[in-house]
Amino acid sequence: MTTKLRIQLSDKAKKELESLKDKLEMHSITEVIRSSVSVNKFLIEQKEEGNELILRNRMTRCERIILILK
Repeated sequence: MTTKLRIQLSDKAKKELESLKDKLEMHSITEVIRSSVSVNKFLIEQKEEGNELILRNRMTRCERIILILK
């Protein structure tokens, strides 16, 4: 089952979605939104399980913990 949504976006938000569509090689903004929802769901689940998201710089090997707000 699918539901059609109509949303209003600022020009900046629309450009960001278009940019993500191109970078991710997706066919539509709808795909970008679905993917973003999945990623956010995964990150929230990981936080709820007590896990942390850590980014490591390849060059310096420096690590940063990324806080996921809910």
